[in-house]
Amino acid sequence: MAIDGGRRTERGPVAVVTGGASGIGRAVVADLVAHGYRVAVLDRDLPEGRGLPQVHEADRVRWVVGDVRDPDAHSRVVEAALSHFGGLDLFVGNAGVHDGGIRVRDLAGAALAEVARHVLDVDVVGYLLGARAAAGPLADSGGSMVFTLSDASYLVRGNGAGIAYTAAKYAALGVVRHLAADLAPSVRVNAVAPGGVVTGLRTVAGDRVFGGTEEITAAVRGLNPLGVVLRAEQVAPLYRFLASAAAAGMTGEVLRPDGGLAVR
Repeated sequence: MAIDGGRRTERGPVAVVTGGASGIGRAVVADLVAHGYRVAVLDRDLPEGRGLPQVHEADRVRWVVGDVRDPDAHSRVVEAALSHFGGLDLFVGNAGVHDGGIRVRDLAGAALAEVARHVLDVDVVGYLLGARAAAGPLADSGGSMVFTLSDASYLVRGNGAGIAYTAAKYAALGVVRHLAADLAPSVRVNAVAPGGVVTGLRTVAGDRVFGGTEEITAAVRGLNPLGVVLRAEQVAPLYRFLASAAAAGMTGEVLRPDGGLAVR
């Protein structure tokens, strides 16, 4: 018997995770499966390597290949959760792309517009489309949405984020708060905003954001008051917590495992 948001269901909990093939999304999928969830994953790629750590049962994860900018891709992954696993209790909007740290005068106007539209389409419109596809089934189950934000939702410099990525993450914060009000009381909507988790996040151009790991790690450690650099596996349980009965009174909230940047 699963407990989600204070409601009891006879089946085990079911989640949809976007961007679940790598980085934080991959860690979230592994954590959910390790704690009894069955998960439908939407990603442009299948997972790298031999599979997700801690995922041993193939029937607990369904992979849907698609782009989060495509409404039909979200419909397909939600349908996969419903048809294969019998319901939906948690939607995790996580897929994202970085702008590479561009400033407003770094590119010509047309190039800046192209980068900005790409980032906003993936990081904001992708969240909206996922929320739209998942809202009905989550209302039926009394479920939750949890979105991945960033320290860029609160900072405007010093963390390597450019103007398009910063704009997208500020917008995503607004999306979380609007959805929390709009979907209450049936669906709770919260977010996790990590700071400097070194993952395989890529830019619009396809480059890795975190290149020289030692240099990046030192920069992240020096930015936050606690001097910490968290791994994706340390952040992942926060998503499960926000979907649990322990967080039944929380909506519109953002957990910030960023080393205390708010008091920097």
